[in-house]
Amino acid sequence: MWRTGLSILRSTGLGTENEATYLALVRQGPANVAELADRVGLSEADMLRAVDALQREGFVHRTPPPRELVVPVPPDLAVEQLLQRQEEELERVREAAYRLTAAAYNQASDRRTEELIEIVSGQTAVGLAFDRVQRTARDQMRELVAPPYAASAEVNRTQLARQAEGVTYRVVYDSSALSDEVLSASAVSHVRAGEQARIVDDLPTKLAVADRELALLPLDWATPARDAALLVHPCGLLDALVALFETVWARASPLTVTAEDTLSAEEAMSAEDRYLLSLLVAGLTDDAAGARLGISRRTVARRVQLLMERTNSRSRLQLGWHARDRGWL
Repeated sequence: MWRTGLSILRSTGLGTENEATYLALVRQGPANVAELADRVGLSEADMLRAVDALQREGFVHRTPPPRELVVPVPPDLAVEQLLQRQEEELERVREAAYRLTAAAYNQASDRRTEELIEIVSGQTAVGLAFDRVQRTARDQMRELVAPPYAASAEVNRTQLARQAEGVTYRVVYDSSALSDEVLSASAVSHVRAGEQARIVDDLPTKLAVADRELALLPLDWATPARDAALLVHPCGLLDALVALFETVWARASPLTVTAEDTLSAEEAMSAEDRYLLSLLVAGLTDDAAGARLGISRRTVARRVQLLMERTNSRSRLQLGWHARDRGWL
């Protein structure tokens, strides 16, 4: 058991003397510096350095005089604190790398043609590339989420962090996403955090676009994106991908979260309401539109008010704009 503990501690980078000191404390209990030096076989000066190092790393604490004991912090807590600090340091390194990458690609005019598109291979590399795209966004992320879905479609922690920083996420899901329990549950978390979500049948591809700076899409639309993908920098192809997203977004139906924490697609406009709206957009009065439909002016006004509430429109002009945006007209 102690050999296992020693091998685990070595992986933390404590150093041989520090490890021996900490293990002696865990095995035999608190002691003062002189007692510890005897236990481990070090001089008091070396033991003081070891105790100071362990205290800085959060593995021990010291009691006040007169006893001045060195007390071990429980191993699970000490190692967890150390790992957390190391993860924070790695995150700082990762952020610096992203900033350096962004600076390297900042001047589009200086890039050679072959630098406009990167090929990314392997599940890990593709995952890092997706994270890179999200961290590139300063204004908004555009995403198309299409099958095949990852076996573990967990909550996107990077997305939640970027949304908290003010980045807008506009995401269109393929209709099959609603039948994937894990993906659907993670999407609920994203929407509750502010994601603008829509749904449509038969998405043509997966896609992620950061502003108009960087896009990620499958290398082959028939191949899972996790196997190989393309990173596209500002160029005509990136403009086309943004246009593709906006076209799909315009014809997709909004997704909302129900009281049961499930996703629900907004109902499509009925044929009669669609015809009513087309008459009003064409310039007919409520009386004239009602006469065409065989309903009263009051019924026309009530239906228009319901449509405005459904689309969060403040005016009939805005209602017409939303209707065109959602493909109702």
